[in-house]
Amino acid sequence: MKETEITVQVFDSFDNIDKILKQEGFVVTRKFLLDDHYFTSLNDIKDVEFKNIIKNSVLIRKNESDEICIEMLYKNKEFDDAGNVVCEEKVKVNISDLEKAVSILTLAGFNNFVNCKQNCYVYKNDELELCLQIVDNLGIFIEYEEDESVKDLLPEEKIEVMKNKLKKLGLQLGEDFSCKKVFMLLHK
Repeated sequence: MKETEITVQVFDSFDNIDKILKQEGFVVTRKFLLDDHYFTSLNDIKDVEFKNIIKNSVLIRKNESDEICIEMLYKNKEFDDAGNVVCEEKVKVNISDLEKAVSILTLAGFNNFVNCKQNCYVYKNDELELCLQIVDNLGIFIEYEEDESVKDLLPEEKIEVMKNKLKKLGLQLGEDFSCKKVFMLLHK
């Protein structure tokens, strides 16, 4: 199922973000750690557009919360003319061994171009559910996946409504609501 989501960098401290969100009625409902290993069949990708990299990539994800879940994912992203992600569909399969999956892809000649570790905190109030992501060596981001309030809108309309909801929270947000953390890490 295709979903629209926005991801924006937040320039407040974690403590300040937590305080602001709690003042807005949010509570933390889940905490988890994501350890993503991105692989592509492409070489020399520093000068390749993000949409071409991600269309030719898979990732091995270790999700640690109450249990450990390891998956192989493909993110089928759709982009607008400006290169912003409009929606995506995730295709995934559970696997049992992260190291062996990484080894298989490496031996098959795939390029492990980025490893992305994130501490994630899911905040929820009566209206919204947000995922606050502290990304190692990059910064803090909020990911907001579409909810029932926007489900009948066109993707571009969904994005505008979702952006406005985030802006009302009073956080110090970046300008890009289609942050590509993997691409940012690649070019860091």
